[in-house]
Formats: sequence, C-alpha cells, structure tokens
Amino acid sequence: MFRALFRVALCHLLVVGAVLGAEAQGTETSVPPSAPSSPINEVARVPGLSTVLQGFNAGLTFSGVHDSSIGWYTVATPAISYTFSHHYSADASFSIYPYRLAPTQQTNPPPNRRLISAIGDLGDTWIGLHATFDPWRLQNTTTAAMTIPTGNRSDGLSTGRVTFDFSNHTERYFGNTGILLDLGGGDSSGLFNRLVSNDYNSLGPIAHFQTGLIFWLPGRTYIQSLAYEQLPIGDQKLYSTITVPGKPPVSVITGRNISEDNGFTTSLGVPLTPNITFSSYYNRSLRLHLDTVSTGITFVFKGTPIHRGLSLIDKALLEGERSVPPIEKPQ
Repeated sequence: MFRALFRVALCHLLVVGAVLGAEAQGTETSVPPSAPSSPINEVARVPGLSTVLQGFNAGLTFSGVHDSSIGWYTVATPAISYTFSHHYSADASFSIYPYRLAPTQQTNPPPNRRLISAIGDLGDTWIGLHATFDPWRLQNTTTAAMTIPTGNRSDGLSTGRVTFDFSNHTERYFGNTGILLDLGGGDSSGLFNRLVSNDYNSLGPIAHFQTGLIFWLPGRTYIQSLAYEQLPIGDQKLYSTITVPGKPPVSVITGRNISEDNGFTTSLGVPLTPNITFSSYYNRSLRLHLDTVSTGITFVFKGTPIHRGLSLIDKALLEGERSVPPIEKPQ
C-alpha cells in the first residue's frame, strides 16, 4: 500500500517539476488552436462527441477489438451529452457487444467449451458530470461519475451494483504538446480508463493515477500516450472473463488487492469530416500481461469544423507573395 502511494507521489512530483522548470525558463504556453476540444472533454469511447458545442449532442462509435485473452469482438457505444456552459457539461453512454466470448455457465466444461459466444451483451450505463476551469495556464477538469448496473455481471461486464468515482484531470501545454495528469478514486475499476474495453470489472475501494503526453497535429488529429496505475484499497471482488492458457476462465474472485493493474495506453484520433472520426488505441497491461487493440469509427450529430493546416506548396506561395515588394503607382 505505502509502496504504491509512494510511486504515485513520485510521479506526481516529476510532472510538477517539469512544468515548473519550463515555467521558470519563460516558455510560453497556450492551448493549441488546432485543439478546440481535448479528449478529456469528450466521451471516452465516442471521440468527437465534444463538450465545446453548447446544448445537446449525440454520437455512436462502432469498434472492432482484439485482446490476448478472448480474441476478437465487436463493440457499439451510443452516447449523449449536454453542455450547459463553457464550464459545465454532462454525458451518458453504455456499450453493446454484438459478438463476444464469455465463460460458460456449465460446471467442469471441456477445454474447448470454456468460452462460448455471447450475442448482444450489454455493459453498465455510465453517467458523468464535468466542471472545467483554466487556472494559471492550466486546463483543469473535475469529474463525478457513476454507473447504473445494466451490464451482464456473469460475463465480467458489471458488478451488479451502482458504483461511483471522482477524478481530476489537468493539462499543461507547451505549443502543440500537452502534459497530462489524472488523479482519482472510487469503488470500481469500471470507471477508470474508460477508453479501454476491459475483460474484468471490480467492486471495492480503489485509487487510480495516470500521466503522459498528448501531441496535436493539423486538422485536430492527436496522438496521446499515458502510463497508468490502478491501486485497490482493501478487499475486492473481481468479475472477469480473463483466460490463462491451461487454466479455466475466471468468473468471480474475492481477496485483497486482486484488482491492481498498471500499464500503458496509446490512442489516436483522426477527424475525417466534421461529423466522422477515426479512432484507435493500443493498451498493454503489465500486471495482467494483456494486449488490447481497437479501431473504430464515430459519427456525431453536431460536428466540430476541421481547420486543416496549410500544405507545403501553399506555405511556399504565401511566403513568396510576402517577399515581393508592392508595386508603386506612377505619379
């Protein structure tokens, strides 16, 4: 417990030290103009469903996912959002699994029948309330979230209980590069790292932390890479479909600190049109030895205009026009 908290504190000090060091050198910081909405201000699995546009918005993502535990499956995530003002917003979403493998309910099944096809599984409904402020050249978003147990507990998609989580996200920009820091805690792992489709869900007190970088490219394209740590506190109950070669799939486990996890998540978002976004991520769980890869397409009702950067030819022509002196009119 103390070792884990020490790691969190150390990483926090390193990030803060880097920020303060750059500030001392007089580096100018701002939110890049190509990034009107950070990924934190979007529904995690529905990129492009932005809170920048006030009022009601809705979106749908359809993704193909592969992980090293249960193989390929598909996920559809509808979501709605409502932006009250520049500072306050709310959203709700849940995931539908048209095809997925899940543990069989038979006792002592044969090795080739331990996982069976599950058609039309549902995940928990996720509801989030967000407050965003910009103190001292920082972007700071505080989120209060909860889940409604609409998911299938026997397939590892729900705890069967209402769960909650409180988190704080901070961004600091240096040109088009941002440093990210997240701290939070609640009573379920299902509310942390919402971008990733996990094969497990836990019930019990938990703290979480992640930090990393985001790089903004022309046209609101971004690449984000994060390192995360999930720290259970006390007794936990784990609902899972994780399989290990030579062992039966796990359904429910109880114990202390059994839901600890850490690893890396790298994601990419590419707006194709104002209403359509291509997204992908790779997640590596170091503790569980799992690899998860996903690619998806999102459609949103109200899109955000894409401001493409100038091409090299356009830039060269523009510089040429600026270098030519104006022609003086004859007297």
